[in-house]
Amino acid sequence: MVKYSETMADDKRTYEMREIQPVSGIIDDNLFKTKILQMTNKNHQIPLDLVDWSSRWCTVPAGSKQHYETFYETEIRSDDVFVVTFPKSGTTWVQEALWLLMNGLDFEKAKAEDLHSQRSLFLEFKCLHPDTINDPLAKSQEMTSPRLFKSHMPVHLLPRRIWEKKNKIVYCARNPKDVIVSLYHFQSGLGTHRGSLDEFVEDFINSEILYTPFWSHVFDFWQLRHESNVFFTSYEEMQRNLSQVLVKLNEFLEKPPLTQIHLNNLLNHLNFQNMKNNQTVNLSKALASSTKPSRFNIQSEFRFIRRGIVGSYKDELSIDNQKKLDKWTEEYLGKFNVKLSDIFGNL
Repeated sequence: MVKYSETMADDKRTYEMREIQPVSGIIDDNLFKTKILQMTNKNHQIPLDLVDWSSRWCTVPAGSKQHYETFYETEIRSDDVFVVTFPKSGTTWVQEALWLLMNGLDFEKAKAEDLHSQRSLFLEFKCLHPDTINDPLAKSQEMTSPRLFKSHMPVHLLPRRIWEKKNKIVYCARNPKDVIVSLYHFQSGLGTHRGSLDEFVEDFINSEILYTPFWSHVFDFWQLRHESNVFFTSYEEMQRNLSQVLVKLNEFLEKPPLTQIHLNNLLNHLNFQNMKNNQTVNLSKALASSTKPSRFNIQSEFRFIRRGIVGSYKDELSIDNQKKLDKWTEEYLGKFNVKLSDIFGNL
């Protein structure tokens, strides 16, 4: 239930923003302060049979007020590739795999250049960190093609030219229970969430966490999975059969077939422990040693790449919270006669 709403709109824009007060009142992240920014967009080029996109509100970073329009209107090249995920759904894993497939398996460059600041830029970074001097959108203009970008925005808030040019999009989903636990530890480790895990579950269900609501974020792309420019996979599928996912990704990118040696080298590079030890993809040390942005209060237990285990939520979520999330999931997917296993397979 929204306690307070302030709408900001411009007749010339397709998007609208509003500020609400959190229902629970427990969010004390200084990015939110006492209000949550939500937005929607009447983007009509998305090939989904949805009557009214303007009713699809999403909780977005506070800096979207100043920087969303630049993000939404950014110039897109026809061969740009986008990794889109809900946070903590295997984003970095997919980014690294895609970059290597797109760049002739150049492992030496991958080990020498930072993934996040050099090889695969986070497009809405200024929305999250409006005071930073780093502007990925500006830097992206200097990058050679093909470029690889990441975003956590839902389908209707992505840069509009993606749908005009039909750019390739790789979407990776992850079961919500593992997402919640991973995201809770991530935000707690950054010092941007100070509540308990129980409170975080409530915030998540109430769509008071960045990029929520979760289910429409995932389900929209699952419905788009048969579009020629969309590749839908899941963290669970990558854990089950990474080699098969890599072969299919390579075909999706229209690259020459992978030899078994190439595939083995990829699998070794993308091994969880190797990814965790790779400082060009794992931001744990970089964030812990950095004094900027000062809004973070990095905790000693912070890990950018933590456990990577499917079903690890069972170790931390209470039975009551698991049942609550099961009910929440069934209520959403049941409206479409879809089961959790249809999206993620057997968990």
